[in-house]
Formats: sequence, C-alpha cells, structure tokens
Amino acid sequence: MSATATATLHPDEKFKAGKAGQSLFRLGLVGFIIFIAASLIFSTSAASHYTAEDLKAAPTLSASGMGRFFYAYLIGWSWILSIALGSLLFVLIHHAVKAKWSVTTRRLAEILSSTILWIGVAGLVFVIPVLAGNKDIYYWAHPDAHFPGAPGKSGWLSPAAWAARYAFYFIIWIAIAKWFEAKSRKMDEIGDVAEEGHTKTLSARMRWLSYPMIVVYALSVNYAGYDFLMGTAPKWFSTIYSVNFFGGCMMAAYASISLFAWMLQRSGRLTRSVNAEHYQDLGKMLFAFTFFWTYTAFSQFMLIWYANVPEETVFYNYRMFSEWSTVSWILLFCQFAIPFTFLLSRWTKRILPVFVAFCIWQMLFHWVDLYWNVMPHYHWGADIHGSAVSVTGPLSGPVDNNTISFNPVDVTAWLAMLFFFVAAVGRGMRGNLIPIKDPNLGASLAHENY
Repeated sequence: MSATATATLHPDEKFKAGKAGQSLFRLGLVGFIIFIAASLIFSTSAASHYTAEDLKAAPTLSASGMGRFFYAYLIGWSWILSIALGSLLFVLIHHAVKAKWSVTTRRLAEILSSTILWIGVAGLVFVIPVLAGNKDIYYWAHPDAHFPGAPGKSGWLSPAAWAARYAFYFIIWIAIAKWFEAKSRKMDEIGDVAEEGHTKTLSARMRWLSYPMIVVYALSVNYAGYDFLMGTAPKWFSTIYSVNFFGGCMMAAYASISLFAWMLQRSGRLTRSVNAEHYQDLGKMLFAFTFFWTYTAFSQFMLIWYANVPEETVFYNYRMFSEWSTVSWILLFCQFAIPFTFLLSRWTKRILPVFVAFCIWQMLFHWVDLYWNVMPHYHWGADIHGSAVSVTGPLSGPVDNNTISFNPVDVTAWLAMLFFFVAAVGRGMRGNLIPIKDPNLGASLAHENY
C-alpha cells in the first residue's frame, strides 16, 4: 500500500458510543459492589501478617485480616492503573511520532487513559487509612520500622510525604490525559485548525506538547512504581524495578486496547475502521513489550544475583526457595515463553480469536506478576524478647515461613477493581469512538502491513 494511500469512513460505519457507555457503567458498578462486598467478607478469614507463634508470644501484634484485603486491593488497583498509564503513553507517543496507523485506535486509548481520575479516587481506599495511622499496608508506617544504612528513607517514607506524592502523581496524570483528550475531541468539532489566539493547528500543538510530557510521564511513573509497589518492602531496593513495572503497563495497554476494539466490534461498532492490519500492529507492540518486560525482569535478577549483596538477594530468596518458587516458574513460562513463541507469527496476530485469547492471557498473567511482586511482602517478621516486640517487616525471618496462604479475597478484590475499571471506561465513553476529523484518519483507514 502506498504511503500516500487514503480511504474514507464507510457510510454504514457505526462510530458513535451511543448507549454502550451507560451499559458498561451499570455492569461495572454492579460487579464492583458484589465483589467488593465479597472481598470484605473473605478478609475476615484471612491470615494475619504474623505467624501463630508470634501472635501467641506477643498478643499486642495485629491479628486482623484487613491487611490481606488491603494488599489484594493494592494489587488489583495497580493492575487497572497500569492499563490507564500504558494507554496514556500510547497517546503521547502517537502524537510525538506523528503516527498514522494508530489513528483509528487512539480514541480508545484516550478513553482508557481518562479513567486515571477514577482510579485516583479508588486509591483513597488505602491512602486514607495510611494517613489515619493504619500500619497493616506499608511496613514503613509502623513505629518500629527502621532502615539500617539508609536513615533518609524514614523521611521519604512517611504517611504525609507519601500521600502528598500520591496526589502529585495523579494531578500530573489527570491533567495530561484530560488535556489531550479534550483537544482530540475538539478536533472532531472544528477540524485540525488553529484555535483562536494560536498559530499552530491542534495536531501540531498536541505533538509539540507530547515531547516534554513524555519526560514528565517517565519520571512520575518511575517514582510511583517505587512508592506504591516497591514500598511494600522498603528495606529492599532495585533501580530497575519501576522500569519493569512500566513494561507491564505497556503490555497491559496494548492488550486492553485490542480487547476494547474487539468488544466494540462485537456490538456492531468500528467494524470497518479497525481491521486485521491494526490488530497486527497492536500485536507487534504487545510482542515487543512482552520481550521488554522479560528483559528488564531478567536484568534485575541477573545483576542482583551476581552481585550477591544480602540486602538485595533477599527479594529472590523468598521467591525461589519457598512456596513462591512455583509462581516464579509459572511467570517464566506463561508471561514470557508461551506468548513470546506464539506472538512471533504474523498469523497469530491477524486471526482475531487467537489474538484476543493471547491478549486475555497476558492480562491474566500481568496480574499474576503484580501478585508475585507484592504478596510475598505480606508476611512480616517479629523479634520477641520477653515483653519487648520489634517488628522486622517483610522479607525477614525464615524463608520457609513465607507461604502463599492464598485467600479468595486475593481474587475477589482483583475482580472488584476490574469491574470498577469497566464502570470508569463506561463513564468515559461518549460521542465519537474515532477522531473523525483527524488529518491522518484516511491513511489509518487505508493502512496495510507489508
């Protein structure tokens, strides 16, 4: 296909959201209420942070199962956040490189990234308890927390400073997502012309602003990964941790955009605007970030294991020589080896039922990856000497004590977050589902892989 080839929207194409958003919102809201209620019920049977021996020796330690609920909620919340953050970068990169093939799917990414506002509200479920003095979520909020060799962490990891950074991250992300979506939808109304008082067209303004926003995005996501996820084991550290989280964000975004397009097509929308050519390119990016995620995960493991510094290797000790070793092997094969092998093929990405299956597969094991990253930190150690109790936090004590101790709340909290995300997507679905007056729409409709 010539680089200058264009096409026009088919006269029978359905590109209006219509009542689909309202239906999604209702479905998501009902599902969220059901599963969040189930999560609270299951949390009553969840195990404490501490072993039975610790609780018997020191009754003052918390035996509440709500800590398990917060951990499961944090994992599910991080999973939907990763979709929104990855979709936001999709939008920024699209404008930065003047992409043409992705025009017909860009609005879907804008809708997914618009959920950041609601995800920020959902995060208050664990932010407010931390500010109020809850010590079950993050070890650094515990009064016994201490960081040998790194006293500065106590100031950085304090409830007030951590909550302030939480607000700062979301203000940045919401502002970026809202601005780009607003300009994109304005283009639907007035076309790609300069706004009053501006000499650049709308597409040019979005392109030039995307460059500095990519830098802002990279820095904020990097620090957020440390604060929200790596912060569950504050005595351990890795400078590549958030890069690996970013890889998961992009993997989740390309899989979610593909699934979003597929579901809309099943409702009779965008049946001609998004075709096998677009799915193939989305699949290419899903394949690329599957490899990128694996590369960063292996790089982190190799450098830490080779250096053999006890403060660093402890992260893998608890995942390689305990019950968690099974999950580690599952991730190796199911998050990397299997999808990497099959997504190599052109036809795996062009045969829609097969590609959709792999998108769902990657979304499932992306959650398993987050579960593997966070849940081993749930069990905390405690040094008990008579009446004196010192909480040593996650990744401490005998490795054998670090059991999976699966509880249904782990899954129900994830499903609650999934339905919450569906409701948020429904709230963002309105008007056109593709940018109908984008100057590159014709090229995107005519896009063809060689």
